[in-house]
Amino acid sequence: MGTTCGPRPGVRAVPEGPTVTTPLLILVLLGGTPGQQPPDGAPIDTKAEAEDANSGAKKLVGEFVVRLDGSSDRTLRLEPEPVLRWTNHLERRFYGDVFVWTHDGRPEVLASVNNVFQPGRHARETELLSLSEGRPVLSHDGRVVWEPTEPGVELKPLPGAPKVGPTAAARLQQMRALAAQFSVVADYGGRKEEKEALRMLSTPIYRYQSGGRGVVDGALFAFSKGTDPEAILVVEARGKKDAEWQFAFGRLNGWCSFRAVFKDKAVWQVEKLDGKTIADRKQPYYGYRK
Repeated sequence: MGTTCGPRPGVRAVPEGPTVTTPLLILVLLGGTPGQQPPDGAPIDTKAEAEDANSGAKKLVGEFVVRLDGSSDRTLRLEPEPVLRWTNHLERRFYGDVFVWTHDGRPEVLASVNNVFQPGRHARETELLSLSEGRPVLSHDGRVVWEPTEPGVELKPLPGAPKVGPTAAARLQQMRALAAQFSVVADYGGRKEEKEALRMLSTPIYRYQSGGRGVVDGALFAFSKGTDPEAILVVEARGKKDAEWQFAFGRLNGWCSFRAVFKDKAVWQVEKLDGKTIADRKQPYYGYRK
């Protein structure tokens, strides 16, 4: 979570299928405790809160207009349903919905809309993450609110990766196996006890193809605190002739540092951000409040 650090559990199940570019819908079990009590003793209807959060998230992202870049009129396609839903109930109750926008089938922008409920208050914040090698532009209410000045990801070859499989089922198995060879540690404060090895969700939260972009197959994997997605791994088979496996990482939390390792070699490392940087609309990771 970007502007609020903490876990965001969710449970997901993804249907397998052929190499299609439809979104893989995530099913969630809401993890709230029905017996939680507010100060006045009235029971909390966590199901109603979750439905309210989801409805508000869909409305908000439906108002976003995301273009391919600043000079293009090409609008990215929003997948209408969240690819991941999560919930976490501590002193405050968190509900989140993760959405993606695509260009020619490939995910270019990811948004996690996070709703926070506590007695007498309901707040909403949105984390925006560019997964693009370009510079997408997002507008809301007729004005530009996010325009990163640098690419969100830099795809790199996966050393020692197998030859790209001939079938969708074979490639899915390969992507899962490759993703499982990564480990990611988040450092939430600098002390040893504040470092945590994130858990990889073995089922991709989104799978896709893009013939126009030369992507034979691709998937997004979440690395989570509990099941709260903190970092996103992109795995793609790229190349119109001799395709090869490539990868990139993106962050979904600005308040901690990350270090990713593949086969005992560090491959991604980013530092904790300050509040000013998180609120900088020119950055590929941005915390938007509306």
